[in-house]
Amino acid sequence: MAVKTIWRKSGSIILTFMVAFLLLAFISIVKPGYANAANLNVLSISVAVLGLTALGQTLPILTGGMDLSIPWMFCIGGYLCAGLTAGDNNKLFYAIPIVLIAGLIMGTFNGLGIAYVGIAPVIMTMASNIIFQGLLVGITEGTPGGSIPGILKIFATKGSGVVGWIFLFWLLVSFGAWIILSKTPYGRKIYAVGNSETCALYSGINVKFLKLSAYAVCGMMAALAGMLYAGKVSQLYLGMGDTYQMASVSAVAIGGVSLVGGSGSYVGTMAGCFVIVILESLLAAMNFSQGIQKIIYGIVLFLAVMISSRKKKAES
Repeated sequence: MAVKTIWRKSGSIILTFMVAFLLLAFISIVKPGYANAANLNVLSISVAVLGLTALGQTLPILTGGMDLSIPWMFCIGGYLCAGLTAGDNNKLFYAIPIVLIAGLIMGTFNGLGIAYVGIAPVIMTMASNIIFQGLLVGITEGTPGGSIPGILKIFATKGSGVVGWIFLFWLLVSFGAWIILSKTPYGRKIYAVGNSETCALYSGINVKFLKLSAYAVCGMMAALAGMLYAGKVSQLYLGMGDTYQMASVSAVAIGGVSLVGGSGSYVGTMAGCFVIVILESLLAAMNFSQGIQKIIYGIVLFLAVMISSRKKKAES
């Protein structure tokens, strides 16, 4: 009975983790020795960066929206950290809070437009993505300023055994996110807004504030992920967050979170992150062209969205 209950509640998440494991096993067969400690460490770092970004994306999606401005909030996070520190480890003490606050402000801008002005989430976040891009390009004139502190590079690239330090940090943040979303009134209100804004409103929930907070947190997580990604690659370049726009949505969808809001778990998003990163590694290991990789990636996203939509209809 207990097994049936667990499967009913978490079966899709378990299956997603199993898919990730099978993909990794398949890579090991196609490329013997691929799943060594060094490669697993690299994979864990990539999963962590995507996981932090997807954590932010999960909140707007749970409320029935979506944030497409992640790429340039991500990029601004990296550029801002480098510009504030100029490679000085000591300056990280104040640079990190400033990066997080900047992300929070950008996310709040999205939330105000969506929750209080009434602009559709996709339109608002696409427009703000262009605004953030113009802001960064205008200020930097397309040229990176500053450099990445050495301690950030170490944190974002080194680790213990088969996992990176950043991966352990992501697990810690993820545990906190799981507690907040599944065990607190705030989390229950987020789900309530996604299920029905009208019902949530009549239940006394401040729907507008809840939606604003979801986008604010998304912006903060995107900026944090961008800063850590800059440490991972040890350099800055415009558009470095572009791949995370749809990768974050894909991870959420593959993890079983409904793209129309109101159902799903961040643990599922975590599983989706593993699938996305390992799938990308598999396609690269099999030497597929960029075109073929994008086609397969698109098919996977399409199937995930279709399954998510059917699941939501079945629950209705």
